[in-house]
This record gives sequence, C-alpha cells and structure tokens, in this order.
Amino acid sequence: MLNSYSLIFFSLNTFLACSILLVTFFSPFVGLCGFVAVLLTNLLAYIAGFDREEIAKGSYGFNALLLGLSLGYEFNFNLAFVILFLTAVFILLLITSLIKGFLATYKVPFLSFPFLITTWIISLSASNLAHIELDENHVFAINEAIRNQSSIWYQLAHCLDENSIPTFINTYLRTLSGTFFQNTVLGGIIIALGLVYFSRIAFSLSILGFSSAYLFYMILGADISDLEYNLNGSNFIFLAIAIGCFFLIPNKFSYLAVLLLTPVMVLTLLCFSKIVGVFQLKAYSLSFTVICIGFIYALQQRWLQQFLHVVTVQYFSAEKTIYKYLNSIQRFKNEHYYKISLPFSGEWFVSQGYNGGITHLGDWSKALDFVIIDSKLNTYREPALNREHFYCYNKEILAPFDGYIYDIINNVQENDIGEVNTERNWGNTVIINHLNGVFSQISHIKKDSFKVFIGQFVTKGTLLATCGNSGRSPEPHIHFQMQTVATLGAKTLAFPISYFIERNGLNRTLKISEIPTENTSISNIKVNEILVNAFAFYPGLKITFQNEKTKEYIYLEILTDAWNRTYIRCKQSQSLAYFVNDGTMLYFTDFEGDNTSLLFSFYLASYRQLLGYYDNVEIKDNVPLIHFNAKIVQFFQDFVAPFYLFTQAEFKSKFTYSDNIYAPQHIIIQSEVHTKVLKKSFKKSNFELEIKNHKIQTFTVHHKHKSEQYSCVYSY
Repeated sequence: MLNSYSLIFFSLNTFLACSILLVTFFSPFVGLCGFVAVLLTNLLAYIAGFDREEIAKGSYGFNALLLGLSLGYEFNFNLAFVILFLTAVFILLLITSLIKGFLATYKVPFLSFPFLITTWIISLSASNLAHIELDENHVFAINEAIRNQSSIWYQLAHCLDENSIPTFINTYLRTLSGTFFQNTVLGGIIIALGLVYFSRIAFSLSILGFSSAYLFYMILGADISDLEYNLNGSNFIFLAIAIGCFFLIPNKFSYLAVLLLTPVMVLTLLCFSKIVGVFQLKAYSLSFTVICIGFIYALQQRWLQQFLHVVTVQYFSAEKTIYKYLNSIQRFKNEHYYKISLPFSGEWFVSQGYNGGITHLGDWSKALDFVIIDSKLNTYREPALNREHFYCYNKEILAPFDGYIYDIINNVQENDIGEVNTERNWGNTVIINHLNGVFSQISHIKKDSFKVFIGQFVTKGTLLATCGNSGRSPEPHIHFQMQTVATLGAKTLAFPISYFIERNGLNRTLKISEIPTENTSISNIKVNEILVNAFAFYPGLKITFQNEKTKEYIYLEILTDAWNRTYIRCKQSQSLAYFVNDGTMLYFTDFEGDNTSLLFSFYLASYRQLLGYYDNVEIKDNVPLIHFNAKIVQFFQDFVAPFYLFTQAEFKSKFTYSDNIYAPQHIIIQSEVHTKVLKKSFKKSNFELEIKNHKIQTFTVHHKHKSEQYSCVYSY
C-alpha cells in the first residue's frame, strides 16, 4: 500500500509514502478515495494472480492512487459514484496489465498511461450519467473556504496559504500538493520534506525541473498559475526525477537533459491541453508520460552508451544508484569475464611492453615480451654463448586461461644467440581459443616441446610447452598477445592481466586488472591452501559467529539467487552481502540491509581478500559511500554527488602475522575502512580476522573505545 504512494516519485521510501498519505487526507474524501482505489487494485491484482513482486513494489497501485484521488476530487459521493468508482478500478487494472505487457516488449515503462486512459473513459461516460454529480466546490475556492471555516482540520491544512512567501516558492509547494489534488502550502512543505528525506538528488531535481518550467513559462508568456492545477507543474517534476536520476545514472549530462527537455515539455503540455480540451478532458500527466517514454526509447536505439547511462540495476534510490555505479566503475573499469593470468610461473621481467620501441608497433603494439633476469639485470649467465645459458630458456609456458588449442606451429628451427629468422617471424607458436571471440597467442616456443595437441581443452595453468628461441628472436623470451581472430600474428588486443605481483626492489605491489608495464618484475599470485579453504564460501555453508562477551549467536548462510549470484544472508537482520570468489581473490560486490549488523562488519572486513599469502603486500579498494559515510557528511555529499565527490571511503588490508612465512598455518589479517573528507581522514573502522585450521577462527570488530570478538564455526 505504501509503495503505491511513494512510487509516484519513483521511490519505495516509507517516510515519503506516509508524507504523501497524510497530504491526500487534507481533503478527507479525496484521500479516502485514493486509499480505497489502491487497496482494491492491489487486492484484485493479487486475487487475479499477477506478479506478487510487482504488486509489492506498487506497480499496479500508483496509477490507482491517482485515479482514486481524481475521482474523489471531481465527483460528489452517492450510490451512482460508488458503482462508477468500482467500475473504474476494474477498468484500470485491465488497462494497466494491457499497456504494461505491450510496452514491456519495447523495454519502456508504462508510467501513468493507465491512469490517463481510465480517467478519460470515466470523464467522457460520466457526462451522460444523470446521477453522477460533479463537485464544483473546488472551482470556487472562496466558497469552499467559507463552507469549511468551522473545520479545524481544513483550517490546519490551509494555515500557511495566506502567508507572504515568494511567488516561486509558493507555486512550487502548491504544485507538489497539487500532484495529489490538494491546493495547500503546508501539503507542499510536507511532501518536500519527504522528498529531501528520501533523496537529496531527487529533491534538487524536482526544483530544477520546476524552476526551468517556471522560467520558460515566464519567457513565453504562459500563465504560471496553471502549474498548480491538474498536474501541469507535476509533469516537470516527474520528468526531472525520472530522467535526471531514476532511469538514468544521475550526472551532469542527465541534469542537462532535464533542462533541454523542459521547453519540449512546455510546448507539448500546452498542445495536449488544447487537444484533449476539445473533449472537455484534462491532459494531467500525458505530456510527461509521452516525453519520458519517447526519450527512453530513443536512448535504447544507441549502440554505445555515452554521457547518458541507462540504469541497469534499479535500487529506487538515486543515491544508491550513483554511489554503487561510481564504485563499480572505480573497482571494475578494467575487469573482464576472462580472468587472464601470466603465461608462466615464478618471477619474470617485462623486457618489452605495450607500444614497445623494438617490435611492438602499429597493429602489433599491444603485446608483451617476458624474460628472466638476475640481480645484475642480466638475462643470462656467463659466458652466454648458447641458448642454454639464458635463464628463461626451456622454462615452462602455461595456459593463461581456459580454452581450446586452436593451432600449433612446431616446424621452426631454434636460432643461435644473436640470430633472427625474419621469414618465420613468430617462430613456433600456440594459439588458444578462449571462445566468444577471444584468442591468445604465445610465440618463440622451443621446437618439439609442446605438451598439448590441437583441439585439446586446457584449463588455466596447464603446461603448454617451454620457452625457446625460434622466429624473430635474438635471444630466448616469451611473446604473449591477445587477439580477436585466430590468425597467426593478427592485430593485437589490449587486455588486462587479472592479478599479478609487481616487485620493485624488496617492495611488492598487488596489481588488479592492469597491463604490466615495461621494465618491471612481475609474477602470478600463488594461492595459499589455508586461505583458499578459509574463504571457500560455497552455497549451503553455514557460519555461526558467537560474541565472546554476550554469548549471542549470529547465523550466516551462503546462498545463490536466480541470476547465480552468490551471497551471504544474515538470519537475524535479513541483510545480504554479494560476493565473488574467482580462485585468486574473494571480493564483495554489493550489500543490502542493516548497516549495524555483524554481516555488514564482516562485509567491510573482508571487502577484498587475497587468497595468497604475501606479508608485505597491502590490498586497497574503494567502498560505496552509501554504506560507510557519516550521516551529516553524506547528507551534503548527496546534493553534489552527480557532479563531484568530496568524500571517499577506502578499504585497506594486510597480513600482520604468520607462524611461518613459507608455509603458514596460522594467519592474522588486519583491515580498515576509513572515510576521507577533502582528503582528510574523518571516520574509521578496524577489523581483524584470525585464520587457523583452514577456517576463520575469530573475527574482531574494533570500535572507538571497545572491541568485540566473535568465535566462528563452519557447518553444512
């Protein structure tokens, strides 16, 4: 019921819904009609077997609310009205299901079309019904005020109407209340407060949409007072929120789109009002519905999303949408479905990177050459007279990802040191088909060293062959490139390596979805069995945390949803934390629920967890601001989030203890999440995970003045 109210402003917020519900009852009969219409429509939809989730969201109820309010506003109550009202509700449900299904094929929303069509049907037919009485009290506002002067409720609802406030603010507030067939400043204030509480972005867009309409009305010489009645001004508020932050990711371009669509809306509104006025009908929200659907449909015809980005996961909150979108872009901008690894084991040196000055030029610029060096940066041991003197010669070459062996070239003789074979440039080569148009090519392989055959399916890490010195190769090295076709020596494709360690002296840095740079020493992540088992969160696993002080139990369970996303559910708080475990790293992708729950603390503590032990490597990541920012800071950040982020929530994690750095059996991981405001630390939380016996032994949450420790037990 409440979602049907808040969905008018593209929200599922209870506070906003209650604000709207209260305002509709400023005229008790009008409010009652709206409430009953929502109740009956949802009940009929439920009995008829419509989608329960859609009913719960208010998808069927929000049009019913507008219909009920309009009927209560237009007509007097009598027996004929009851019959008309019930019939209208039934017609609305039929039209809603029809239009919803039809427009779904074009992937556009149905918005308020059901309300409009049903209202027009009732209005046209009611003119021929002698027992249906129009309520003309609203036409004569002075008479209505005199008639209700003894009503304390009426006087309260209109207590601010006579105050001298600026015309713009007065018109804006009356437009908000007019959305629900009320004409009261207090009602507008209540709804505005509900909007601010629900979404600062939506509120600012409502002002932008209305003020731009107000400006164009003034410039064009239209009657500004028309904005207060018959949802005329509401069209601009609806459009601003819908385009500015609901159907599109809120950013400066979505705000600009609102401004550009405003004059279009003004002319369309005036046009539609004239057309339907011929039949003595009101256009209501027709212009918003047509413009919004048309604009969304037009955006879907693009082959590339630029500037205006359509929302793919709908959170019914502009703040959640933008913060999670920006966080996803920051974290996964280079992520790919194929988690490509380096084609070797151990540490190698990038002798030539992308756009290298020797052979990685033009169409072949996005390639990598690897060698092994010593402490003196030499690739060989003295006297370096033959291939065997080079460190990388005959070293294993591994499959960078799962796929089928597409082609093998194994008929090129090895070069002596310093010689090159320009006629057989690539030398002995293997090409792997990773499917869906992604191939990898590894060249200069040692002749007759292949351990695989054409057509064989290989998994990541499978031994393919050994490093050689064939083709255009003056000394032994591995040439590695990604491409989109299976042709030998095809145009190269820039493609990130999923995870690798880059060493600079004694310092090691974790690289995630990056391209290795030239003249760096790099190696694959070597996973640790203890960590792999401790974070093996398979569906069906149950984790029980017990507070060491209070002895309270917190129950977590690993599950998967219909889209095969794995998540942790907290039994007590019903919170959900979505995660991915790709065998090298476990990282969380989303959280929904109670930010005070233990699951939320665990989500922050394990936000990104490397499954390999490196005692001097720090893991860093960004946390969505919507989850961790201080409330007062978040409030002001929300207003400018589409344009600028002056806050940032950062995650850091490192291994702080190990009983044996080479074969650890007992590991402690410390992590922290802290907010920076204008690059200065503002809020911080610290956590500690103790790994022992292949499981998480204890989990500690450090607050400002105290710490809470939980013991952990796994079960199925």
